[in-house]
Amino acid sequence: MFGGIPVLYFFVVFATILLQIQGESCGWLKDSQLFNRKEITEPDEYAWIGRVGYGESSNFTTDFYCLAVLIQPHFAVLPAHCVLNQAKVEATFILFGDWRANGDIVEADCRLEKSGRVCAVAPEAYDIEELIVHPKYMGRKNPSSIDHDVALAKLLREVIYSDYVGPLCLPPHLEDEDDDSHIAQKLPMVGFKRRSRNQTNVHKDDEFRTKVEVHTIGLKYCGSLQDQLHLSKNHLCATAAGQMLNFFGSPLMGIEVSDGEPYFFFLVGLPTFGKITGFKRDTALFVFTRISPYVDWIKKNTGDSGMTPK
Repeated sequence: MFGGIPVLYFFVVFATILLQIQGESCGWLKDSQLFNRKEITEPDEYAWIGRVGYGESSNFTTDFYCLAVLIQPHFAVLPAHCVLNQAKVEATFILFGDWRANGDIVEADCRLEKSGRVCAVAPEAYDIEELIVHPKYMGRKNPSSIDHDVALAKLLREVIYSDYVGPLCLPPHLEDEDDDSHIAQKLPMVGFKRRSRNQTNVHKDDEFRTKVEVHTIGLKYCGSLQDQLHLSKNHLCATAAGQMLNFFGSPLMGIEVSDGEPYFFFLVGLPTFGKITGFKRDTALFVFTRISPYVDWIKKNTGDSGMTPK
């Protein structure tokens, strides 16, 4: 006995409390948002999405080529292929709290909805102090290589958390992860719709942060849909309707369930490849880098246990 309470019971209660604390500190989830059937997110929904900038953060014409995911006050995770943009310019800052991907990166974004005018807070740019690329990533030398496509951005100053900016959890229950994890599931992918190079007239709603669902598939079937890449157990594939390819670049998330209730979001994968495929060329194929095999590497390079609920 321990203070009149069985030791086993004490540790079960302690573990439950710890999980609740950690769950509330990352991957914030509201049932009302999760099941609202809206594609455009609320301003405070998926608050960890950051837009990776190349050049001066004060320049309104800055190129945003990729997305990053905030995991700690000083760190974000992003695909290694995003460290340099197509012009070979290195990422210099990450914009957090941006609800609308337009040319204004200073003013708060607003949108008129049925309930009235809804506004986010003004986004804020955080300069990157250091970019840490996984040592086994070979994409810089061989563009067709997608193995170990993961990197960390160490931020120059601490990100201030708010209702509109906060971290995503790293995968929980790593001891239960295997090659079958997350296969044949419908998972959320959140980001911004990509514009075609020649597209000039863009509908305003197409600029807002959007959530879509993709269906994860096995590697064998994934391999039959493309013959360009060598896939490994560190990859996860998903398909969606062809028009969803416009959302390539968006991270893939899972939902931790506790006591029959959705509890928090966690990062499942980072985007590494996308293409149109299928017999009728009407299917979008996405290949993600699984995050679970890299959690130890992330922890080692952030100097912290990170947002990894147990």
